[in-house]
Amino acid sequence: MRILIVEQGLTLAMLSLALTGCGKERGRVPFSGEGTGSVSVSLEAGDVSFWSDIDVKYEGSAALNYRIELAQAGVKVADAVCDPLGQMNIKVGWIETQFGSSFSRRGTGKMNCSASLPKAGLTTVQAALAFGSKPTSFTLNKADLIVKQ
Repeated sequence: MRILIVEQGLTLAMLSLALTGCGKERGRVPFSGEGTGSVSVSLEAGDVSFWSDIDVKYEGSAALNYRIELAQAGVKVADAVCDPLGQMNIKVGWIETQFGSSFSRRGTGKMNCSASLPKAGLTTVQAALAFGSKPTSFTLNKADLIVKQ
């Protein structure tokens, strides 16, 4: 019985360590459709990861991208293109369905993209969300871009 409690404690500790390895949310750019938005956040030098908090339903094939630019003191220092419909290795509260050519995706996931900042400081994250290939029909309730470090 004692070993079971220790194993549960270790499992919780490992889960906690894994989640902190994903970074802390530093800012969020809200989207409820295609468009642009920005947020200014204080970031450290080094890697910045991008997550999507998405709720979308669509029919047919689709390509959706965030085009992200990071600027410090008005100068572009990094950029990234991220795919919220692509493969995500880390997901939280995720529900994804496919029935024929109908798709839905809801939850938060770490996208396979990142940027690297050469120095710490106040950083403006400018993002544009747009379909590269529009599906036959779609409902985009939310597609917030989350900045983590």
